[in-house]
Amino acid sequence: MALAIAAGLVAGLLISILTVLAEHSRISINSYALYGNGALIVPAILCAFALYPGWTWIRSRGGQALEMALFVVGLHFGVGLTPVLEVLFFPSAADLTLMDAAPGLFLTGAIFVLPASLLAGLAYWVGTRVHGTTLVIASSAGILLATLLAIFWGIGLGILAGGAVALAERAPLRRLAIGIALLVVMIVLGNLPLIGALTTPVS
Repeated sequence: MALAIAAGLVAGLLISILTVLAEHSRISINSYALYGNGALIVPAILCAFALYPGWTWIRSRGGQALEMALFVVGLHFGVGLTPVLEVLFFPSAADLTLMDAAPGLFLTGAIFVLPASLLAGLAYWVGTRVHGTTLVIASSAGILLATLLAIFWGIGLGILAGGAVALAERAPLRRLAIGIALLVVMIVLGNLPLIGALTTPVS
């Protein structure tokens, strides 16, 4: 049980580090920028994606729903460390303290982790129970819904993660290929609202 929480916490911390680094980078393509508020795309995509390696690892060890939920708890607080890292390494004011970052410890995960995880759990539940034509219909509906909801902090991407976990259980030898394909699709869908910025030169 503790191992599932620790794994989620480590995954969330890595996402927090990448988010902070992106926020203070100068990475940009035309009007698309990863720095500043543009860095929010990092947790929007990676929080949903982290569910795939986390949950497939737990399921491969024979873990059940409780351990999957505990992984989400760890991920929630790991991602919540983003404002803590900001205060420690890039304080926007000299008088900021760790107490000022405390609300973000809960709020960040509530935005980027919990909604995506709930949708992922639902998609996983459906994906493990349908077969044949019903599976094709459910998969198509899930992809459509994920595309529509991806604009809301990437929460729709959780549907893809949960579906991918269910798919990996059906084809365990293809877990790596499924994970790579999932990440690529998430990056594309997560950035769909920003296509205009990618193709628009900075004025």
